[in-house]
Amino acid sequence: MPPEKLQALQQQAQQMTLQQQQPVITAQQAMLPQQPTYTQTDPGGLFTSSTPMKPMTPGSLHHPTPGEAKDDKKSGKMQRFLGDTLVGRVARASVQTATSTLRMPAALSPWGDNNPVTLPNVRYRDAVLFTTFAFVGAPLVEGTDTFVSGIFGADSFISEIVSSGAGAIVGSAVLKYGVFQIIEQAIDKGAIEHMLPEEEKMIQTTSVKSLQVGIKHKLMGVDADLRFAGTYPTKNAQACEKGWFCPYLFASARTPQVPRSNDFAIAQFFGPFVGADYAMAHKLVAESTHLLSLCDPDPTHDIQCNRLIILFTAISPYRANMWSTSRRPGCGTLIFHLLDGCPALVIPVTSRAPIVAWSPWTLSQMRGGGSGGAAGGYQPEWQHEQVCEWLDSVIAIEHVKPEVRGRYVDVLGRAVSLIINGALALDKVNKTVLEKVDPERAGIAMFRY
Repeated sequence: MPPEKLQALQQQAQQMTLQQQQPVITAQQAMLPQQPTYTQTDPGGLFTSSTPMKPMTPGSLHHPTPGEAKDDKKSGKMQRFLGDTLVGRVARASVQTATSTLRMPAALSPWGDNNPVTLPNVRYRDAVLFTTFAFVGAPLVEGTDTFVSGIFGADSFISEIVSSGAGAIVGSAVLKYGVFQIIEQAIDKGAIEHMLPEEEKMIQTTSVKSLQVGIKHKLMGVDADLRFAGTYPTKNAQACEKGWFCPYLFASARTPQVPRSNDFAIAQFFGPFVGADYAMAHKLVAESTHLLSLCDPDPTHDIQCNRLIILFTAISPYRANMWSTSRRPGCGTLIFHLLDGCPALVIPVTSRAPIVAWSPWTLSQMRGGGSGGAAGGYQPEWQHEQVCEWLDSVIAIEHVKPEVRGRYVDVLGRAVSLIINGALALDKVNKTVLEKVDPERAGIAMFRY
C-alpha cells in the first residue's frame, strides 16, 4: 500500500475515534452535581470551639529531607554560579527590569505591583568582597557559597521566629481545634448564622508572630506556572492588589506573571516545585495558634493523599522594607506574620490541588480601601463563595474525617467564614499589635503538603 494512502486511512481512524469520545464527555458533564450552598456566618461574627484536639508542638512535626521532597527543576551549576555573583545579579536585574517594562501594560511586575524596576540584591558582604578582590586584582566570585551548597547539599528550608507576642497570652493554653466540633455545636444550638459566645475569643488577635523563612532553591530565570480560577474582566487595570503574594514566588527565582485585563477568584501555582514549599506548609501548621482540620493535619502521619493549609497571613521583605533584599542568591528570604486571632484550616486534597494558591483580596481591601471586584469593592460574602467553590473542586472527600464527611459542605463553609471573620476582626485590634503588618501584603494564602 502506498505511504500516502496509509497516512490518509490513519487520519480517518483518528477522526472517528474523537467523534465517538465527544458524546461520552458531554454525558459526563450532564451528570455533574449542582453547586452546593455553603454555610456562612455574618461577616461581623466570630466563632471557636470549646473541645480541643490533642495539642501538637512544632518539634513534633516532620520537615522533609531533600530525598523526600525533591525539586521539580534545577538550573545548571555553572549558570547559578555565574548568575549569583554580584556582577551576575546586577546584569539579571537589568534584564528583568527591561522585560518587566515591556510587559507592564499587560501584566503586573514580578513583585506584584506597578513598579517595573527590579533592583539587584546587594548585601553588606558584597561591598567588602568587591573592595578586597578589586584591591588584589582577583575576580569577584561571591556566588561560591551557592556553588558549594549545590555540590554538597543543604537543607531546603530554614526558619526562625524573629519576634513574637507570646507573652501576651501566657497562662492560656494554645490548642489545636477540631472544626467538626464547631459545626456540631452550632447545629445543635441552631446557631448556623450566629456566633456562639465562647467562639468570639478565638479570633481576637492579641499578638503577631513574625517568622523569618528561607526558601532554598537551585533555580535561575525560571517562569512560574500560574493559572487562575474564576476569571472575569477587571474594572481597574491599574489595580495591583491581586498580586500581593507574588514576592513568595519571585524571591525564590520563580517569576510570576499576573495579567491586568482579568481579575480572578484564586491564583494557582503549579511549578516548578521546590522542597521548601512543603516544609513551609509544615512550619505554618506547627506555628498556627488555632488549627481547624477536616483530616489529620500532622505531616508525620500518612493519610494517602496530600493536604492543604489555608490561612490568613501577611508577608514583608527581609530587610529595609525593600523586596530586593528578599531575593538572595540561592535562597528567597521573607518574613511571614502569623496572627493568633486568624485560625488556619487543613483539608485533604486531590492531585488537582496546586502547590501554592492565594485569594486576590487583601486586608487593605477588606477595610474598604481597595478597588475592583464585581461590585466595584470588597464583599465578604463574595470572597467566601469564591474560596469555598474552589476548595470544593480540590477537596478529597473520601479522606475527610468520618465524623463530618456527610456534611462537609457545612463544615467547609463555616470554617472559611471563621478565617474571613478573623481577618475582618482586625479592625478592632490595637494598631501597635499590627505595626509590622502591611495591609496591602496580607490575605488568604494556601500551601499544599
